Amino acid sequence: MKIKATVHIHYQKYAWEDKGDFYVYSFQVDDTDVCTYVGPQEIEIEVPANYDPRAQQIVALEKEKQKVMADYQKTVTEINDRISKLQALEYTNAAQ
Repeated sequence: MKIKATVHIHYQKYAWEDKGDFYVYSFQVDDTDVCTYVGPQEIEIEVPANYDPRAQQIVALEKEKQKVMADYQKTVTEINDRISKLQALEYTNAAQ
């Protein structure tokens, strides 16, 4: 299956470079002393007709779940450490 898209071509050259390069973005960037807008170009892109994003979405959710679980464990560890410190202070003061 082919899809059509409009891309925006820019030319970028820094002062220390001998020659610049062309870059393609999905959006138009404002002209600067380093980057200038060349123009739009419509292109066709071939994508699989039976593309199913679910496998990639599951992998992304599994990564997010691992991060959330790690953050949760870190928070629990920090809370337990604070509790331990408070209990140590309580026992130290009670002994005096």
